[in-house]
Amino acid sequence: MTVPTAAYLRVYEPLAAFSAERASWWRRYAAEGRGVPVELGPVRQRRSLYESGGLATRLPQVPDEAYVLDGDDGPLICPWQLHPRMAASVRGLADGVASLRLATAFVAPEVAAEAAATGDGPDARHRPDGTAVYHEHIATWHLPSRWFVCVEAAERELVVTEERRTCRYRVPMARARHRAHRAHEVLRASLGADNPVTRAVRELSEWLAVFHPRSVVEVDYGGLVWVLSAAELRADVSPRLVHEGLLALARGDVVTAGRHYEQLMRQWRRIRVRERSN
Repeated sequence: MTVPTAAYLRVYEPLAAFSAERASWWRRYAAEGRGVPVELGPVRQRRSLYESGGLATRLPQVPDEAYVLDGDDGPLICPWQLHPRMAASVRGLADGVASLRLATAFVAPEVAAEAAATGDGPDARHRPDGTAVYHEHIATWHLPSRWFVCVEAAERELVVTEERRTCRYRVPMARARHRAHRAHEVLRASLGADNPVTRAVRELSEWLAVFHPRSVVEVDYGGLVWVLSAAELRADVSPRLVHEGLLALARGDVVTAGRHYEQLMRQWRRIRVRERSN
């Protein structure tokens, strides 16, 4: 099974963020070495969904799995939460379709009923309005530019060999929150609160806010490392373009900010073109 051509934004939380029952479960899970390496996780997720039979007659029944990092005060956990996430996706699809007849063309009625009865899951976090959020965001064939506000170029972890490729950034939650908040303030002052870019960064900032303050945030290029050449990976300066663009906006230099933004968009447009060729 091939590696999904996707990138990931993840949050790893300390055990203190979980209920006593879930903390005990994840402590044992980590101690037994069951955490899934991030390089293998996307393929295993896809295989779990495939082997469970898809969405033909019911939601996929998949085991609890997670990515695990070693923290200074114990393990940090990024739960997959595949079952409740699939249920949320089915509910969203049903809500977005105009008629019941059209909805059943996409999702079997029994699957829709099961999704409606499925809760958010024991590891979900919630916004102030009660909306459930999960520990992982996925983007296919690109990295959303807003993710780069959380990280800086010097924090990159890059491995490029014939057998293995990894490109990711891991930063403390406090640092990611500060950067996202600062970026939102600059964008709101420069572009306005209703600008789509401003709104996207605000939503990112609000998402980060629901997690434990001692969490770790990860931006992972995932399967995109096999779409980019080794030279493109080494030369990638996306975080620098984002932060230099924000600095330019902060001092009122819209021309320079636009130049950085266009360079970033041009780079990722080239990658999206490869999606169409595949």
